Amino acid sequence: MRSRFHDKVVIVTGASTGIGRETALAFAHEGARVVLAARNEVKLRELAEADPALRDRFLVVPTDVTQDADVKRLVEATVAKWGRVDILVNNAGSGMRATVEKTQFADAQRLMDLNFFGLLRCTQTVLPQMKQQTPDRDGVRGQIVNIGSVLSMLATPRNGVYSASKFAVRALSDALRIELRGSGVEVILIMPGYTDTPFFENQIRYGGPVRIGPLKGVRPCTVARAILRACAQHKREVALTIPGKFGVWMKRWFPRLLDWTLGRDL
Repeated sequence: MRSRFHDKVVIVTGASTGIGRETALAFAHEGARVVLAARNEVKLRELAEADPALRDRFLVVPTDVTQDADVKRLVEATVAKWGRVDILVNNAGSGMRATVEKTQFADAQRLMDLNFFGLLRCTQTVLPQMKQQTPDRDGVRGQIVNIGSVLSMLATPRNGVYSASKFAVRALSDALRIELRGSGVEVILIMPGYTDTPFFENQIRYGGPVRIGPLKGVRPCTVARAILRACAQHKREVALTIPGKFGVWMKRWFPRLLDWTLGRDL
């Protein structure tokens, strides 16, 4: 993968923690030039300065993906620094654990604005730049990597609004992939399962424990490696974790049994 990503310009949103942080590091270690985007500038600069060997590989651009001006500045700063955008990783997002009935409308709007409209905003802003770029040796002008979830395909109790946001990400990815056919811009959907990140501590939560079980989930660096493989191999979509894949299989072939299983603890 080193030759595949050497000097590629990669924007990673939500790069301050978790999957975004590990993805940014993974691309930098593979020789890419990485733009770190998130709201927490302190954490971004800590990441950029942590390894002297990688400092020249990072550009810090504090960004709130729910703000038009921030996203515009992000893309303009990237192009001004490095002349192009080869890969956009739409990772910024948050979670919510609440029943549909009890979810406050303002919380649902806030979640959709970050998880879906933030992704859409970044995608629309970067696409004109990607489409005009000179293609690489594989004929690719750019790659849009959308971080969905296994819940992009499988809705579970108390995750209704969060899952709706990730279903929307999957629908957008599928439609955009068709619309961009022949343009040289690829769309890749990554669907992680249960991952050990601060996601659970930071999500909007209407009561209940922070985590739903004792297991920590897969490490975010595992998801990061899957993202790099998907880019290198020009994948359409990748679902991660065995339980997640099993749940999707159950949803397709035994939906009533899956509903009963998921609803036992309600």
